[in-house]
Amino acid sequence: MTGAPANPFSLRFHANGRVLEATVDGRVDGTGDLIALFMALAAEVRRVAATCLLVNDHSEGVVPGEDGLRQLMAAMVGQGLQDIRIAYVDARGTAVGRMELGEIVGREHGYDCRVFGEESRARLWLDYGAH
Repeated sequence: MTGAPANPFSLRFHANGRVLEATVDGRVDGTGDLIALFMALAAEVRRVAATCLLVNDHSEGVVPGEDGLRQLMAAMVGQGLQDIRIAYVDARGTAVGRMELGEIVGREHGYDCRVFGEESRARLWLDYGAH
């Protein structure tokens, strides 16, 4: 068997007007998995021309530290996520505090992003925030 191994996570997408909704399951563990996840998200954002992205993350794994998050931001340059609003929901509610560092690093790199512990607050921010 040749080629790259399959991702340890799965993604489901639903385009809802200007919002691309993504559901993540499986395992996202470490910087490499996180970069693969965001590359897949960015590809679908470009494909459907979404202006907002709502990610409901049900995955397990460890949120990378600051160095890993900075590697993610460097890898994402030019992928199209700088031009949209991103609401990232920790659906399991176990890592919001650690994910907030990703929000801070993302904002430092020009991303309009927020991390939430519940989907309803994320939708409110996407629907009524500045566009």
